[in-house]
Amino acid sequence: MLINSILPWVTLVSGAVVPKIKQAIDQRFSGDVYKTKMTGMIGYRNLYSGPDYTIHFKYSGVINVVYITMLYGIGMPLLFPLAAFNFFNQWLTERIIVAYQVRLPPALNDQLTKNAINLLKLAPLVMLCNGYWIISNR
Repeated sequence: MLINSILPWVTLVSGAVVPKIKQAIDQRFSGDVYKTKMTGMIGYRNLYSGPDYTIHFKYSGVINVVYITMLYGIGMPLLFPLAAFNFFNQWLTERIIVAYQVRLPPALNDQLTKNAINLLKLAPLVMLCNGYWIISNR
């Protein structure tokens, strides 16, 4: 869980450093923004506009943290503050990534959000069942 809570920062740094290196190679390390090796507009746009925003990976990470925390949190209470730390890190880094690194997020309907919420509704039930089993020691 601790590695999982630091992973958004790794994504943020790698998402900032790797494109800058590719752009410097494209500019032949001259520092001049107007020099480029690109011969077409599509390649230029892909290099300088940033990657697409993949929201389904973000949802799967949140669902993973919630279920792991709810499943084993009664036995290892340290998971609750680690999950809160993880959610804060994800929230902070996602705001930075959306603002500065990626293209406009795709226009999605609310079906993905509804599916994620329906999955997250079952997490407290999982915590109650597994927590009772952990506490009862049977």
